Amino acid sequence: MIRKLRFEGSWYPSDKEELEKLIKVIPSDDNKDLFGVVPHAGLYYSSELIKLFFNNLNPKVNKILLITPSHYYALDNNVVGGGNIELFKTSIKDIEGFSVPSLLEPGYEQVTIAEHAVEMILPFIAQRDNIKLCCAHINRFNDVEIASDYAKKIINDIDDNTAVIASSDFTHYGNNFRYTPFGDKIDNQVLEKVTTYDREIANGFISGDGKDTYIKAVMEDRATICGIAPMLVVSEIARLKNMSGRILGQSNSYEKSSFDNNFVSYLSLAWRK
Repeated sequence: MIRKLRFEGSWYPSDKEELEKLIKVIPSDDNKDLFGVVPHAGLYYSSELIKLFFNNLNPKVNKILLITPSHYYALDNNVVGGGNIELFKTSIKDIEGFSVPSLLEPGYEQVTIAEHAVEMILPFIAQRDNIKLCCAHINRFNDVEIASDYAKKIINDIDDNTAVIASSDFTHYGNNFRYTPFGDKIDNQVLEKVTTYDREIANGFISGDGKDTYIKAVMEDRATICGIAPMLVVSEIARLKNMSGRILGQSNSYEKSSFDNNFVSYLSLAWRK
């Protein structure tokens, strides 16, 4: 099965030269990262934070496992499902697919094909040579221990040259999202409180307290973090492999377009040995 482009010209430029300028990766001298969290908003909003991760991605990586939420299909709780996509089309070059045996659940190919969280990362992957991609999807864990079980299975199915990335936008704030714990009117104080809250959540995952952080955010705070379940899986893999994590950067959509009283917060995280 082939995944074709669905969001070209709307979520990111259709002009190849303009796109390449927006997403150009410049590898750093300290590129040792293996696991990460990146946003999945349109590239006009998210490209700078996605680039921060790929700038520091270990050059030995030849396969990427991308775990995203599903925005267009309802998924069963507690199941991380993958499929068999043979080829991912991009504006730059095609990317070959591969499968992770522990994530082979039937029917998830259509989730991968529909999902914008997949497509937003494809141009960055396409800049690397000899790279393959596998996609998996999860919306929610009712039992955080199941996330740990999946993390253990994935570790057994991947090698040291496989990067694992969670796709997650952080807090969605405003009346449109039915989430206004710091007040209905967005001002600098609200922006600062959301920024602080999201950094606390990110640091919880980075520090190895991912399961407790997930319970707090999802079950106690009712946070509107889209992709927090994929983030839990990646943070558990990093914890089990004794990786060290850090926040690469943070931004929000209000900084780019404050035309309404709603915004989304974004962070980029990374782990390395």
